[in-house]
Amino acid sequence: MLNYLTAGKPSKVIWSFSIPLLLSTALQQLYNIANSVIVGKFAGSGSLAAVGAAYPITLFFIAVATGSTMGCSVVISKLFGAKKLAEMKSAVYTAIFSLGILGAAMACLGMCLSRPLMSLLNANAEIFDRASGYLFIYSIGVIPMFAYNTATAVFTGLGDSKRPLYFLLMSSLMNVILSYTAVRHLHLGVNGAAWSTVISQSAAAVLSISFMTRKLRGVSDGERVRLFDRRLLAEMSRIAIPSIIQQACVALAHTIVQSLVNTLGTAVVAGYEAAAKIHNFAYMSFNTLGIALSSFTAQNLGAGEIGRVKQGYKASTLICLSLTVAVIAVMQVFPARLIGLFVSVKNAGDVVSVGVDYLRIISPDYLLICFVITTGGLLRGAGKVNVFLLMTLLDFTIRVAMCFILTKALDSYTGLFWAWYFGTAADLAMCPIAYRSLTKKSALRETV
Repeated sequence: MLNYLTAGKPSKVIWSFSIPLLLSTALQQLYNIANSVIVGKFAGSGSLAAVGAAYPITLFFIAVATGSTMGCSVVISKLFGAKKLAEMKSAVYTAIFSLGILGAAMACLGMCLSRPLMSLLNANAEIFDRASGYLFIYSIGVIPMFAYNTATAVFTGLGDSKRPLYFLLMSSLMNVILSYTAVRHLHLGVNGAAWSTVISQSAAAVLSISFMTRKLRGVSDGERVRLFDRRLLAEMSRIAIPSIIQQACVALAHTIVQSLVNTLGTAVVAGYEAAAKIHNFAYMSFNTLGIALSSFTAQNLGAGEIGRVKQGYKASTLICLSLTVAVIAVMQVFPARLIGLFVSVKNAGDVVSVGVDYLRIISPDYLLICFVITTGGLLRGAGKVNVFLLMTLLDFTIRVAMCFILTKALDSYTGLFWAWYFGTAADLAMCPIAYRSLTKKSALRETV
């Protein structure tokens, strides 16, 4: 379970550590895609549009869970790298308690505000009830989602990227089977898909938390372990709060853009939803390299291995670029087939057309996004989350503004897709500045 990232060739260490993370993210995205495929194929494009309309809110939940667990992962990595095992265990128990409360609060908000939120997002009458119902049920699963993400962050901080993969594999298979049965055979529509997600997430949460706590009982250096430590909570919060804001900004940007998409007709909403699932699959897969680099950076800084941090950054960027070229090729050559997974090409040609435009326009931007992802991973691992937050705010402010400007200027939904390049360009311009300022030896030593 315990794996130090402070020895060995950085490129090999990062690649070995990243593969299970990459597979975990791919599985997570695949079962999200599977839900949409099942809903689109067996419940119709209207139901697919309903899932798409609710997606920005579900993304917000995921964003808060991801951002909040980032703080505990970085702190645990540093303590583990410094071999302060008792303090590391205190950080784990503190994270479980505090994030459990946060998850419960988010779940309550989602259930209480499901209908007002769909009104705010301009969900049309055709899909309103289905979208709000889907969001209500999905919100119930926010508590196990937070629990699973907390366990994953702990495993990642301890250099173990395989355990989350095993639990997620089980959860993903369960989700697909339940969703197919609920939608295809029981005719439960989007509600069936939502309940399937809740049940499978709950199973993954129970197993991962149970395994993690059992393993941690055998880790000790003889010092007293606190079940709750305010100082460690403050240290985790220093990283987590900007990370939550950063992730929430991402979700907010998607929410604002989705409110625009929802005004463009059911075909555009459905096509956008299908392509967005594929895009998120690719983007989140790339992002695992940033997550891996964060743990690599934090552990090596905790151990005082400053030179390895730079080597890790370069290795992560090269790996990301290599993966990106392959993904772009697939999206450029087979876009219609990818969108055809969600809807019938013959019966929903307008939906397919929207999705094809999305993938072909946006995918080349991944070459630029690689540098943003690895720079963000370096900054988070070093605890410089405020800088990364600033980059994100600039990126999404420009991107959202350009979505509205270009959609109107081009008189076409394709303006939504071209807007990506403006946001990424702004982010990319800050990457060299952030890297140079952080990788000065004096700057890195300040983070140790």
